[in-house]
Amino acid sequence: MRIALVTSRSFPEANWHDGDTPLVAEQLTARGATAAVVTWDGDESVDWAGYDAVVLQSPWSMWRQEARFAAWLRARQAEGTRLLNPADAVALGSDKRYLPRLGAAGVPIVPTLVVERPTAGELREAFPPAGSPRRTVVAKPVAAGGALGAREFTINELPQLVAYAAELGTAIIQPYVHAIDTHRELGVLTLDGRVSHAITKAAILRPGDATRAFHPDPQPYRSFTPRQEQVITRSYAALRGLLTREPLAVRLDFIIAPDSPAGLLLLEVEMVAPVKFFAHFPAECAAYAEAILARAGGVTPPRR
Repeated sequence: MRIALVTSRSFPEANWHDGDTPLVAEQLTARGATAAVVTWDGDESVDWAGYDAVVLQSPWSMWRQEARFAAWLRARQAEGTRLLNPADAVALGSDKRYLPRLGAAGVPIVPTLVVERPTAGELREAFPPAGSPRRTVVAKPVAAGGALGAREFTINELPQLVAYAAELGTAIIQPYVHAIDTHRELGVLTLDGRVSHAITKAAILRPGDATRAFHPDPQPYRSFTPRQEQVITRSYAALRGLLTREPLAVRLDFIIAPDSPAGLLLLEVEMVAPVKFFAHFPAECAAYAEAILARAGGVTPPRR
């Protein structure tokens, strides 16, 4: 089998890196497949239809070239490419307006406001209440990954927040949940609809520090509490209800918030090409390679 592992000519930030793809290529090669690492935004003569599967690994330059990537995606669909993740998951994951939809389905999410014509009044209401340990909000583009374009604002910076939200066109506004500073972020990876593995990460946004680490301090997370398992199961079920086909892999990013009713708050879902942290999970990397080959061979994963 011939498998294309899709990356970018360059990433949006200098410190972004793809540690997963070489490990996936090694696992595919060990199973007799030909694994080619190909840039989606590079050589336009690539015969994508000549691959048994095209796997989105790190096409992250898409966040700076949204229209071009959308055209590339349409072209792959038109030629019948076996695209992983499937195109509907890629389309949904490219627009964070899925978050309110998941919230409406009963998923405990970080409160999320979608604004197109921001006013000071509505944005003021998005801030945590007075007396909160970190009374700020985060504004981010509706289409972005890796905290790209995310900026934190205090209540005293309300005019700047309004201006930045207007600059973004359509913006996502979320209160800063200070529990992340103590309890960290929980990233839960799924494979063919089942939980594969999980990591915790440190907070990316730090007061007075404009630098952004790329998935800072990832640590394996080996055991969920029963309450966490319930939230994760409910969250994935609601996500799956928005999709036509089972994704190959997604990462659900939660804030661990023990004082909240659910104990977890969904921050976002990486559905296009999530970092999977396979350096920490070699067995799960092998399972991922096998899932790719199964789909490349036309094997449909069972509905979970």
